Amino acid sequence: MSELLFRFRNWLQQNNHATWLLFAAFTLLLFIKSMLFHWAVFHSIPLSSLWHSPLYFYTFYMAKLLMPLFLAGFLFISKHRWWTIIISILVDLWCTSNLIYYKTYNAFLTVPDILLIRNMDGAWSSIIVYFDIYMVIMLLMSVIWAALYFQFRKYTVQRKWFVFAGSLIIIFILAYLNTYLNNNFFNKPKFCSNEDLQKEAQLEAENYEWVYFAENHGRYDRREGVILNNNFPFYEIFFEATGVVSCKVDYVQYTRSQSILSDFIAINIYHIFNVKKPGKIISLSNNDIQSIKPFLSNDTSCPSPQSHLIVILVESFEDWPLHHSIENQVVAPFLQTFKNNEHVLYCSKITSQALEGESGDGQMIINSGLLPIQNGVACMHYGDNIYPNFAHFYSNSCVINPFPQVWNQDTMSVRYSYSKKIEPEHGQWEDAQILNESMNFIKEATIPSCMLAITISTHTPFNQVKNAKIETNAPNILNRYMKCYNYTDSCISSFMGTVLSDSLLAQSTVVITGDHIIFQPAMLTEFADYAKENDLSIANGENYCPLIIYSPMIKENKQIDEVCYQMDIFPTILHLIGCENYYWKGFGVNLLDDNARQNRPVSEHEAYRLSDLMIRSDYFRQYYHVAE
Repeated sequence: MSELLFRFRNWLQQNNHATWLLFAAFTLLLFIKSMLFHWAVFHSIPLSSLWHSPLYFYTFYMAKLLMPLFLAGFLFISKHRWWTIIISILVDLWCTSNLIYYKTYNAFLTVPDILLIRNMDGAWSSIIVYFDIYMVIMLLMSVIWAALYFQFRKYTVQRKWFVFAGSLIIIFILAYLNTYLNNNFFNKPKFCSNEDLQKEAQLEAENYEWVYFAENHGRYDRREGVILNNNFPFYEIFFEATGVVSCKVDYVQYTRSQSILSDFIAINIYHIFNVKKPGKIISLSNNDIQSIKPFLSNDTSCPSPQSHLIVILVESFEDWPLHHSIENQVVAPFLQTFKNNEHVLYCSKITSQALEGESGDGQMIINSGLLPIQNGVACMHYGDNIYPNFAHFYSNSCVINPFPQVWNQDTMSVRYSYSKKIEPEHGQWEDAQILNESMNFIKEATIPSCMLAITISTHTPFNQVKNAKIETNAPNILNRYMKCYNYTDSCISSFMGTVLSDSLLAQSTVVITGDHIIFQPAMLTEFADYAKENDLSIANGENYCPLIIYSPMIKENKQIDEVCYQMDIFPTILHLIGCENYYWKGFGVNLLDDNARQNRPVSEHEAYRLSDLMIRSDYFRQYYHVAE
């Protein structure tokens, strides 16, 4: 053994063998991390494409190899190798942050997401909960690599610039070949059709594993109404190919077909200079102004509601726990019964329309009837805008906010016309405290008042469980969510019990809904088996926010099972509080109007487009001239 070690050391000292060995090892290290990331996200590695589609096999794996080869090439011209440890750790941080973000939001990090990091003060526990074994393995690989560095640093480096230059030429040729194959043999962006979407959905339902499907790799973007191309590597920019310049990037599909280490970083940097800059007020064309006009009226008078409006915005509120018992236990006993009562509207399938802003977007949709901007977060980038809202109908209005640090609440409470904000001086409240404060406010009100209560106990990591009366065999995160859901249900039960037992408060309109869903497709794979066994709708990726409205204006129990939208909540509230003559009706429809639901005035992706224009142009100040 000692003789073999001696010969190995002698071999390393000859002809730059040590550098070649490190070159191969460092390339392999980064390549494995890229593939590990791909497996952690997509749970597949396309080995079968080697015989089903060799071209796809080549382009897939070559995209993962190009950046590792490029970075490892610098070993031939660098005197020291400590920088490889830094690169390895940076890759760990980049992959880990994207894995966590993907589990949380079903997307990968973009520049606007990174700029919103300041909004996470006090909420880091909800991010750390998604740390998993893949991240540990990556970090362990970096530790092993650091040990190799200290072992090999004593060997001298014979600089070989010609090897480095040759590797760059080879990488350039391989990149050009990948670009050529992607542009000539794989899919191009195209307008979608229902048939395309059904075909894609059927394919994914039949086989979650990655398959080669050149006709339609793209993913439907409901804001744009197009199938997005996922095959335009970063080097197409330098070859002046048309794919990058003319297409929007679907980062999830793009990373699936390319690489988290190279293409994705470069295309992200490229888009810093080519996206619509958040915060910049734009001007609208005459055509855009004419497209918006049908949704407004000339009547700017302020209606006067005759009763209270109470909105309970439940964090991460999903509908499936309201359907039936789970393991012979009822997760939400109060709401499951209450949704069947008289004077109640229950809509089980409200599509979450929040985008990058999640809770901030959900709050804006419900308060203003506008949809989120396509790039960035409205409450952060356009916090000084004028927003239409239902709170300014009331001279006495209040936000009960349990978590003061996030989503620019100080500014947005004012912009949504709430005259008062009640929140903890330190830390955050649990749902019982939130609804107790809510009840104190509404009981003390001597005139019709508006109140928005934002709950927090069902926020990740789902650890604020008090007196939960349910315990299941579900995977840990899902079980904790149901326990928190059960606790929140009991808090709402106490609140509504007081409302309904008081003759004056019983005349109120009470809206119970969610800001967004929580279990994105990226997380659902962990729960698939359990969900199927217990017949949960999330087994098929069907996640919706429920909407439950109590109002004396609703003369019967009204249940809607068809798919509706968060943008429908605003016009429904206007109807129930007698303010339908408001100058802004929103892009949605009154859910109590069956005919309106079947004959919507605008498609969802057109509503996204127009709303984006209205927010980025500060429409109500610049074009409609609403007084502040």
